[in-house]
Amino acid sequence: MGEFSDNFETGHTYIFGYTSTGTTVRFVSIPDMSTLKTIIVAPGSRLSDYESDYVSDLPSRGDTFEDGNTGLTWIYDGLSLRMDKKESINNNMVINEDKIIYLYYTNDAEYRAKLVDGLNDSLGKVDNIDASKYDASDVAKAQAKAAEARAILNRAAPNKALSPELLQVLNELNSILNSMGIRTKPTPNNKGGGGRGGSGGSGGSSKKSAQNTSTTSFRVGLDGNWQLLNPEEAKVNLDNSKWVFNLSNGGRAKGWAYLSYTFEGKTKSEWYHFGDDGIMNSGWFFESNMWYYLSMDHNGFYGEMMKGWHHDANDDRWYYLNPSSGAMHTNWTKVGNDFYYFNPTAPAQTWFYDNNTNRWNFGNIDSRPLGSMYQNENTPDGYYVNENGVWK
Repeated sequence: MGEFSDNFETGHTYIFGYTSTGTTVRFVSIPDMSTLKTIIVAPGSRLSDYESDYVSDLPSRGDTFEDGNTGLTWIYDGLSLRMDKKESINNNMVINEDKIIYLYYTNDAEYRAKLVDGLNDSLGKVDNIDASKYDASDVAKAQAKAAEARAILNRAAPNKALSPELLQVLNELNSILNSMGIRTKPTPNNKGGGGRGGSGGSGGSSKKSAQNTSTTSFRVGLDGNWQLLNPEEAKVNLDNSKWVFNLSNGGRAKGWAYLSYTFEGKTKSEWYHFGDDGIMNSGWFFESNMWYYLSMDHNGFYGEMMKGWHHDANDDRWYYLNPSSGAMHTNWTKVGNDFYYFNPTAPAQTWFYDNNTNRWNFGNIDSRPLGSMYQNENTPDGYYVNENGVWK
């Protein structure tokens, strides 16, 4: 604000303008190079002085952007001064000139390429099957699954297959080939990030993930079997059950494992996670900045990774788990034809890790959990969502 004086004549029109002496800071998102936010700062000021102007607009570390044009999943890794490689910013940096700060993302290109290579190798094995040496029904199953895999693999932009879909069909195809005695390449491990999830606020501890076993796809009854380590304790409280999966060739499954088996006439294939000691995890599970929910239902598939909508009985809130990867969503998400808003930040920790039970427990009713759906209220960016969480 300021004052000025001049001589003016009646009957004339005067137009007043001004030139800003501020410095522009643009926050540009990789990979699409769009400008997410622009702020004006006083020359010589520190970036930290303006955090309240931009922090709420940033994604949370680990949030993903799925690109159907390339089939890649991009994982947000924080702010960077460079676009070609991560160079973390210093919030106390002094801004003396116009500056671009990048929202830096990594992607799963290397992992996806390995999945494509594995699929092509397995498809080649199907093409070279000598039908005279195998059961006709097994050959038909392999050929049908191979046709499905090719359709997924060859799907064009803007609907190119993402890594989770490629992984699923690769595991299914390899399971058929392995059951016929045909050896396949080990399933590649994803050592990068991906997805986002959550029910815990910042500051909580997380359980260290075990390294994946060399083969992550197992058939119950053929490649190994379940064992309950504490049957007496489980009789008192099923939630305290300690299950392990003993491998036929020795040892236990550890890390992520894709298990296929039948229980009471129902056959399912799904991901499970086992700790360093081989004991299966259940409930909310945190790994590599991603949250997953592993079933607590004792329906024969206890511990399976859940997908889609999840209502948590402990905090009475709704969450959405990626239908492919199982990772929990935050921010605006389109499900079907509707948009929903899932809390991207937690002002205080809401879920707490119990080292005795190896499980996350809800413990703060006064704060909104990360990832929980907004209902019958305005979102932070000013949009009203109804009682079902739908923006209309």
